[in-house]
Amino acid sequence: MTIPDLNHVMRHVPWSKLHKNENDKVLGILPQAFALRDGEDGLSVNWVEHYEGSLNEQIEKTVRDIRIAVKVGPRSAFGVSTVIAIKEACKNTTKSIRVVYWPNSNNLSHTLIHHLPAEDMALLDALSKEAFSELIHNSDVP
Repeated sequence: MTIPDLNHVMRHVPWSKLHKNENDKVLGILPQAFALRDGEDGLSVNWVEHYEGSLNEQIEKTVRDIRIAVKVGPRSAFGVSTVIAIKEACKNTTKSIRVVYWPNSNNLSHTLIHHLPAEDMALLDALSKEAFSELIHNSDVP
């Protein structure tokens, strides 16, 4: 199932991939947080509207999914974007990206962004600075 353009997706960002100043104040997300690892079919994100409730309730439920699926450190954060913002950031690439619901047994809201060019640093920069501009700190979610 393709995720609608106006829906939100969330990406877990470990402390090491957060852009920080000299005082460790988080300024945003490093482009490397969106790089595909060898053998990955797509970039893992989570579909926020998979859950019912207000947007804040959906975000909390999605964060809980991510915490079950991967190790989330206390200083980790979550980048949030709409599908349309991701498509806009990718508009100058040669491939048409697709954001597809791809659940698994321990992550019911899991979703993949398919056809991301793996080595395109300009694209990774656009994802980090434009598409995933909203940042939620793990410590702010119960």
